[in-house]
Amino acid sequence: MPIAKVHTLPVGNYQTNCYLVENPYTRELFIVDPGAGAEKIIRVVGDRKPVAVLATHGHFDHFGAVDSVCSHFGIPLYVHTEDISKLTDADTNGSRLFESDLVLQTPANPLTDGQKLRLAGMTITVLHTPGHSRGSCCFLLPEDQGILCGDTLFHGGYGRTDIADGNFEDLKRSFRRLFFTIPKQVAYPGHGPQTVAGRGVEKSL
Repeated sequence: MPIAKVHTLPVGNYQTNCYLVENPYTRELFIVDPGAGAEKIIRVVGDRKPVAVLATHGHFDHFGAVDSVCSHFGIPLYVHTEDISKLTDADTNGSRLFESDLVLQTPANPLTDGQKLRLAGMTITVLHTPGHSRGSCCFLLPEDQGILCGDTLFHGGYGRTDIADGNFEDLKRSFRRLFFTIPKQVAYPGHGPQTVAGRGVEKSL
C-alpha cells in the first residue's frame, strides 16, 4: 500500500488549504480544493502527474482555480452531487457575497457517500459530512493516513453554517461521524493548521 504524501499549499485571499496528495512511488497525485492561485499550483505540481481534482464542497474559495488547473492538466473534477449546482450559481457558492460572481465551466463528476475512488494508486473513501454546505464531504485516505475535511472541521472550530444551505444540526451529526466512527488520525482542514479526528478524540457535541 503506497504511503500518501500530503503537501499543503495555502492559496488566495482566504488562505484556503489546497492539498496535493501524492503517491511517492509513482509521482502521481490528486489535487484537493484548488481555491485560487492556479499558476502557483501548476508550478508546485511541476513534473509530477496529476490525475484528478476533488472539491470538498461547492464554495468559491475552494474551487476558484479549478477551470485553469483541470484545463492545464486535462484532468477531471469530482464534487458531491448535492453541491454540483453551486459551481454555476454565484449566490449559493458564496462568491456574490464577496462581490466576485465566480462560476465554473468545468463539468463535475458526482460523488456520493461511501464511494471509493481509485486515484494515483490509492483508494479514497468519500464521507458525506453536510452542515457547512449540503454537499460538504471529507476524503478518507487509505490505511488511516489522514482525512481531508474541508470546512467541516478546523483546528479548534468548524465552518460557518449561515451561507445558503448550511445547517448546524447537520454539522453536529457530521461531527459525531468524524469523531466516533473513523479511526483516530490527522485531519487536514480547509483553512488553518492540521487537527485530529476519529475515535478517542474528546469533543463536546
